[in-house]
Amino acid sequence: MKKIFSQSLQKQALIAMFIGVLPILTLTLWYAQALSKNQQKTQDIYNKNQKLILEYNFIKADISALEKALQNNQLLQSETLQESIEQKWQNTKKRIQLLKINLPDSLFVAKWRQFAPDEINATSKAEEFQQLVKVLNQFEESFQQTLNKRLSDQEAHFVQLQTWFMFGLVVLLPTLVVISIFLINRICQQLNQVESAVSEVGKGNFDKSVELSGSHELQQLGDRLNWLRLELKRIQQQKETFLRHVTHELKTPLASLNEGSSLLNSGLLGDVNPKQQRILIIMENSVAKLGSLIDDLLSYSAASHPDSLHHDAEMNLIQAEVSKHLSDKLGKTDVIVNWQNHDDLKVPYLPCKLVLTQLVSNAIDHAKSNVTISIEEQNGEVLLIVRDDGDGIDINEADSLFQPFVRGEKNKNNNGSGLGLAIVSECVKQLKGYVKWLSVESGASIQVAFPKRDPK
Repeated sequence: MKKIFSQSLQKQALIAMFIGVLPILTLTLWYAQALSKNQQKTQDIYNKNQKLILEYNFIKADISALEKALQNNQLLQSETLQESIEQKWQNTKKRIQLLKINLPDSLFVAKWRQFAPDEINATSKAEEFQQLVKVLNQFEESFQQTLNKRLSDQEAHFVQLQTWFMFGLVVLLPTLVVISIFLINRICQQLNQVESAVSEVGKGNFDKSVELSGSHELQQLGDRLNWLRLELKRIQQQKETFLRHVTHELKTPLASLNEGSSLLNSGLLGDVNPKQQRILIIMENSVAKLGSLIDDLLSYSAASHPDSLHHDAEMNLIQAEVSKHLSDKLGKTDVIVNWQNHDDLKVPYLPCKLVLTQLVSNAIDHAKSNVTISIEEQNGEVLLIVRDDGDGIDINEADSLFQPFVRGEKNKNNNGSGLGLAIVSECVKQLKGYVKWLSVESGASIQVAFPKRDPK
């Protein structure tokens, strides 16, 4: 059986057709041939019956004629007439013999032999022929019943033929349905394997090998998907290495620029005129923006790394660190941040910290007066919900905002790298959870959910 399902899908379909369709096709051809033979045989019986009826009527007419001829010859005593009677009787006996041959085992022939013995000949009296005519009239109904029975027996054979055909269909059609369902289910399972494998690769789970079982084509596809997984994993590692190296290499000259501009701005190297002051302010803002972008790139690289899941921490610790990190931003606004969480709930430290940092930071940027962070455990899952009372988002942009460097129309003029929600998405992938927008009347509400890990 395993060898059969390791064949190509085309061969599997041919095997299923051979097993399921061929018996039905054979049964149908057999029934068509048997039906044709039955119809032909029925037509032959009908024609023979009509011929026998004619013969029976001829026999009755001939015997009646012989009776009258014998009565006349009793008066005439003509030898010529007697010879004609004898010749007519010989022909009539041949008709009678033909009737017996065609109905050998019938009740009619048995009665005929009983009441019309073969001793009657051309020299018999007219009264004997008269008695023979009465016997024929008496047995005419039995003769007709005999003929009708031949047709009814053939009709019964036809009904039996139909019964066998329907029985075969009743047996074979469910078998075909079962085979079809099994094959369809088998193909669907194989397609589900492909969908699951592609989904895992699409989610960035490059560590799990792709193994597809089933048909030959599917195994080949599994090999190609596995090659693609390894290539994507290699590219992902190259990208992470590139991000880490580039960001660290940029940190050093950026720190020198920041220190130099601060030193010039302090006046220790001499007075700075207003024009120079404006240039220094532009330089400091640009350096700060570039530093923020580098920090985001480092966070994005850390979010997509599997090692980020190794350490757990309590939510109160993560809350304190996020609040401290965003304290400067909160100090410049009137937005109030409300935390509602389980202080003793333990979660993966780095991914959850990055998720909350990005979501709360975005919420503060867009909120009018308050931001609410709700953290709870529900049905074995950890739910993080961040709400703000800002202008909300365009639902048509919702899915694309999780892509790197994508920013909504309302944020085109805001300073930012466009990596915030992409970092959230990468962290959620590492947590094997999901992130989605919640429908609210005003503002925006983002929910992150992931399975709660067992304590180690």
